Amino acid sequence: MTSVLLGLRLGRWGLVGFSLTSLGWILTQTVGFYQIVGHTAQERLLFGETIVTLAAKFVVIVPPPIRPDTVGGYVEFRGFHELAVIFVLWALVAAVGFARGDEERGIVEATLAAGEPKTFLVATRAAAFAIAIAVASAAGGAAFVIGVGSGGESTTALAVIEVCALLAGVGLACYGIALLVAQLAAPRSAAPVAAVVLLTLFLLNSLSRSFDSLATWRWLSPFRYYDLSQPLPPGGYFDARAFVVLLLIAVLTTAAAAAAFERRDLGAPLIAWPSRTRPPAYDVPPAPWWRIPVVREVYDQRVGLLLWTAGMAVLAVLFAALTRSIVQVLLSLPTLTAILSNLIRQQVYPSALGYIWFSFAQLLFAAFAIVQVARWSAEDTDGRLEMILSRPTSRAEVVVERVATLVAAGAIMAGVSAAALYYSSRANGIDLEASRLLAASLLLVPFALVFAGAGSLLAAWNPRAAVGLAGALTLASYLDTELGPIFKLPLWLQDLSAFRLFGSPLVSGIDGRNLALLLLLATAGIGSSILLMQRRDVGA
Repeated sequence: MTSVLLGLRLGRWGLVGFSLTSLGWILTQTVGFYQIVGHTAQERLLFGETIVTLAAKFVVIVPPPIRPDTVGGYVEFRGFHELAVIFVLWALVAAVGFARGDEERGIVEATLAAGEPKTFLVATRAAAFAIAIAVASAAGGAAFVIGVGSGGESTTALAVIEVCALLAGVGLACYGIALLVAQLAAPRSAAPVAAVVLLTLFLLNSLSRSFDSLATWRWLSPFRYYDLSQPLPPGGYFDARAFVVLLLIAVLTTAAAAAAFERRDLGAPLIAWPSRTRPPAYDVPPAPWWRIPVVREVYDQRVGLLLWTAGMAVLAVLFAALTRSIVQVLLSLPTLTAILSNLIRQQVYPSALGYIWFSFAQLLFAAFAIVQVARWSAEDTDGRLEMILSRPTSRAEVVVERVATLVAAGAIMAGVSAAALYYSSRANGIDLEASRLLAASLLLVPFALVFAGAGSLLAAWNPRAAVGLAGALTLASYLDTELGPIFKLPLWLQDLSAFRLFGSPLVSGIDGRNLALLLLLATAGIGSSILLMQRRDVGA
């Protein structure tokens, strides 16, 4: 019990942050439903048809909705499905943070020195995360009940319990997978490798909705078993066997992670890749580019950057291949013919591709920024930052070098994904303007800088809480864009959202005002982090 409480204490920021995120996200989606659905049965039916149509654009992210004209169907589609993705990110950060982050901070070594077996340590940390994700899922269920009550309706307790159990189940399954991958990979590459594995499993399931050839392999993905249940809408269903499979995945992967942990040394991967043997060298490399801090940092992150870049390029190719079929489905609907007639004259395929791709690319770049924040926070507690400052290097230089490294890495990712999208779209008969596509892709860099600046400020204030708070801030920015028009929030408040300021650069070009605001928000976060970092001791 003491070890479980220690795990809860170490993960308290995640527990509080994601519980509040779950509560706020589901409550706003539920209350927002009553703001936009209409008052008559005909208005609700038309609203449901519109949601089904628009859902075709996002079939690679979430499964198609059931009865979105009802509060249960709408909130399951717009609320709980997206919350499941957020919980998967939480599971990834928590698993890698325990398997590698706590090792670098010496927490695991101290625990093992006290006589606690490795297997027992893994079990107690998994139990602590299970409790945390159960609480956060219950917060989302409570928010749904409160929101439905505010609309004068009611829901069944069983359906709420089932949807909360699904959230916890998929989160635990992904926690076990990430924990196992973290045992196999090297410490500093564990996070990107685990992220790529989970993203691959996610896309394996979601793309199988569009590519029949993947349907025979989707049983490998835990997200497949999550999709088999939609208990909230009227006529919905809960597949108990699929839920049991999620729990089995969680148990088996966690047990495999414990077995792997038993067989490896602290700070080392279970599988050591072969490398060239050469005598150690202590002289400074003669090449002049190694004296540039950004080059050194990008090289240090080469494995993770390669995975991120390759993943973005592959996704760009897939989105280009999917766009034509998605638009054809939309054009086949008579209710949208009049709406899309103007878009047809303006090349509907490039417009749809730009909207779908950059909506997803924004989420990926925001996630990349949060991963960098996690890296900065780890450097504060594992002794790396202390070593850098002893060179000597000023704290302001450290922040500037971190930001410059993120800009360089982001530019590489944006450039490669833009090239992949350009050539794959041409292969699929979609003509994109190369200059506008490149400019729109590079706009993702200042977009990510906004979250990196906020994360740098949080890491300078409280490194252990930085990742969770940065994730909450990203969600708040996304909510500002989604719910601002529904609740008629002031325009100045909506303009604080980086997602809103990004706009639609592939269709309408880059807005100079919005770009200036993005850079202003990023500069404010970076500058504040420099000032705050001067006033805090390393590791405090």
